[in-house]
Amino acid sequence: MILQEVEALKQRVRDKFANLSSEAIKAITDQFDKQYIFESTSFDNGDFSFEDVCFLLEDHSRQFPDKSENVRKAIINNYHAIQMVHRLVADQVQLNETIVKDLHQQLLEGMMPGGVYRTRDLFILGAKHVPPTYLKIYQKMSQFYADLNDPELKGLKKAAFAHLQILKIYPFMDANGRLARLLLNYQLELEGFLPVSVSKGQRDEYFRTIDEYKINKTIKPFTEFLARLEKERIEKFLKESN
Repeated sequence: MILQEVEALKQRVRDKFANLSSEAIKAITDQFDKQYIFESTSFDNGDFSFEDVCFLLEDHSRQFPDKSENVRKAIINNYHAIQMVHRLVADQVQLNETIVKDLHQQLLEGMMPGGVYRTRDLFILGAKHVPPTYLKIYQKMSQFYADLNDPELKGLKKAAFAHLQILKIYPFMDANGRLARLLLNYQLELEGFLPVSVSKGQRDEYFRTIDEYKINKTIKPFTEFLARLEKERIEKFLKESN
């Protein structure tokens, strides 16, 4: 099965990292981060290109005269958020409420208040699943953090759960998708995997497998989708680092 195949590939990643210089690791990480920021941020606003992201990340003071200021801020904020993920994982800090709120606040820095659970109900246009009432957010999130500490939950399944459950609860007013993708990579890195990104061509399957979890309460479709993403990422990493 692909889950076992990816678990086996994880050791090759560790071995490869052990033999790479810090400069090589930084170059690979930086290139991935740019792709991730482009693909994750464009879920909410696709009015920019990968080249725009690279241009802006070279100098955060640069402007996009033909684009909304919030587009520029969203890109920069996502950059700082993924750097925060890398730093915390390097220190082996486990996911907790403070980190989740801090990451959310970083995603919305200078745009709107972040890091505060929503205080009204949400109805998402076209969605097949209705998020829980805001009155249950603290209860749902408390259970979420408790479930993350379950020793039986590990590997790709734990990363999948962190991502899916945030999208099911929808704890914040905005940026839940960007936050969920950050938490997915946070948990992947903690588990010894490489972070992943969802391309535009993979979005249909991405949303379909998320709905399977929200509606039918099955984590398997998304976990298998994640395993394929991880396998592709590892194989690309091994090829580029030769």
